[in-house]
Amino acid sequence: MFILKLLSRLPMNMLYIISDVMFFVIFYLAGYRKRVVVGNIGRSFPGKSNDEVRAIAKEFYKRFMDFTVETLKAITITREELTSRVKFLNVPDVQRYADARQSILVVASHQFNWEWALLTGCIVLPFPVDAVYQRLTNRSFNDLMVKTRGRFGGQPIEKSRILREIVKNPDRLKALGIVADQSPRSKSPKYWTTFLHQDTAFYLGAEQIAKAAKYPVFFFKVKRVKRGSYTVELVKLADPPYNKNGHDILEAYARATEDAVQEDPAGYLWSHKRWKLKKEE
Repeated sequence: MFILKLLSRLPMNMLYIISDVMFFVIFYLAGYRKRVVVGNIGRSFPGKSNDEVRAIAKEFYKRFMDFTVETLKAITITREELTSRVKFLNVPDVQRYADARQSILVVASHQFNWEWALLTGCIVLPFPVDAVYQRLTNRSFNDLMVKTRGRFGGQPIEKSRILREIVKNPDRLKALGIVADQSPRSKSPKYWTTFLHQDTAFYLGAEQIAKAAKYPVFFFKVKRVKRGSYTVELVKLADPPYNKNGHDILEAYARATEDAVQEDPAGYLWSHKRWKLKKEE
């Protein structure tokens, strides 16, 4: 942990040199999950040639290594540097909810750099972003992640405690943040839809929380402007009252995520085994 914190204090230009070295090792020497990455991209963009797929994959690995050092920098990055690198768009669209003492749900996707987006949201939004997380096996890394995500006022919430925390602190104004495009476990309840030309399962959790807490739902559309600079557009997906039996929220989220990926294919986390589940008959 000491070494990570020490490296985090390096300026971004030096960290990007480390990123370039890591890219060379991971892409050319180790070939980390290259078959998974190329397969995911190829199936998601069936109209692209093999050369185009490989070009997206190569650029993805560069972005992935940048994301790694940027997330490392999040341990010590200042408010000033973070807000100079991540610009939020249309913040006034959520101000009226804060004025009415209404918390919201924000859903992000694994589009780089979602970690910086969640962290910056704590600074520029009219309420802190309480990011939901999956507890890590390594306690030291887990504690470091929780401490980092809580640096600017957010209160990270372990996934199994979400509803308990909402009930326990109903008056705490917040933006509950969830990165909601993980692949569900085989036995978990799920919603199936077509996503990037493939049958894809989504967790029901984000939708269930929005309905139970009657939260408006916004999407964090993260877009890379240049190396180390991003914009985050707040896209409204849904507003209560909700259809109890429908899945309009998850469908809107799937479409918003799909649009973001199609606009910037290399910026998505293709190394994740997103389509390991097959749709039940």
